[in-house]
Amino acid sequence: MKRCTECGRLTDNGDKRCPRCGSPFPYNIWNSIFSETRILVFLLLLGLIAWRVYEAQPLLPPDPDVCSRTSYNRFKKIVVHAHTEVTDILAENYISSSHLSEIVQLKRDAEALPVPACLEPAKADFVNYLDSLYYTAVMSAWDGYEYAALYAETAANYLQSLNAKMDAVKACLPNCP
Repeated sequence: MKRCTECGRLTDNGDKRCPRCGSPFPYNIWNSIFSETRILVFLLLLGLIAWRVYEAQPLLPPDPDVCSRTSYNRFKKIVVHAHTEVTDILAENYISSSHLSEIVQLKRDAEALPVPACLEPAKADFVNYLDSLYYTAVMSAWDGYEYAALYAETAANYLQSLNAKMDAVKACLPNCP
């Protein structure tokens, strides 16, 4: 911050003129380089880059040997990621065969996912949820909207069941049966 010599008001280091009286400030390279707005923009940019790097990291599978909070959080992150991908596909105006293949691949990845015994019921609901969303997408692609609505309702029921089982597991951690 710097102070105007005419009116005494504090202003940003990057200002070239006083906002109150309009008198020019003498040019000082060190004040201009480190202005508060530039530092704020730099910190925001650095935060955005860190967030993108964090999101780009691959999802680690849960540890199948131990029912721990880490396994629970990893499984929940995988579920949220798959849910986001599938709902983005369903939001498309045109559902192509490549979109259907992506949903099937997510379902197969979910089936092959090693989880601890406490998360097995939630995993079964997750696989059934992805299966119902696959058939919702198929029926939507073929203009069978009544059947797509039925499959979407089934998927919503599986999602509610999945969330209930995840809440039950979260409540009993780390000593789940």
